[in-house]
Amino acid sequence: MSAAWKQDFPNIQHYYIYQIWPSGCNMGGTNAGDMLLEAQRTLPSLYSKMRIMSTLGIVSKSSGRGLCHFDLEGYTQLAKLMSPVLEQDNYGLDRTKVLTAPNLRRAYFSNAAKSEITMEFDQPMAWKEECKAWIELDGKTAPISAGKVSGNSIVLQLSAPSDAKTIAYVSGKSWDGKPERLLYGTNGIAALALSGVPVETSAK
Repeated sequence: MSAAWKQDFPNIQHYYIYQIWPSGCNMGGTNAGDMLLEAQRTLPSLYSKMRIMSTLGIVSKSSGRGLCHFDLEGYTQLAKLMSPVLEQDNYGLDRTKVLTAPNLRRAYFSNAAKSEITMEFDQPMAWKEECKAWIELDGKTAPISAGKVSGNSIVLQLSAPSDAKTIAYVSGKSWDGKPERLLYGTNGIAALALSGVPVETSAK
């Protein structure tokens, strides 16, 4: 598809995409649905001029849920999220501002006991204890006793050592559409959902 874009629009400079809601379009909370969001999350690593925006934090007073489509209010919020990114790329808006959705770079055990996991993002993060409800290890709710922010990273203290191989954030089977417990960057934008990301054994 991207090859066709380049053929039809040879002067194309930027690609802008949105990560859809978990279990979108009646995918039924399946692992396949979660992996679709993971594929969307990682697309910008394949396209140097691609930007992706989260839709998790979109809320409207009427029927603006993103299970498949949004209402007018929801789509308006989508436009307001992406507009500054377009302005930054094309019209010289201050490039020092972080205007994108937080995207996980890697996750790793950060102590020898394997009772602490660090999630390293691409921008400064915020944390509140309610966020731990959406974080999973090997497909099960992570046993997080506490969390804290350290710059671009969120450090998770586990209630017991873990041998988890993968970490996920916001799965389709548990997503309820409420933004109060989501992870956000300090820019106020909800982090991208992720699934099946390997947990590295150390920070190296």
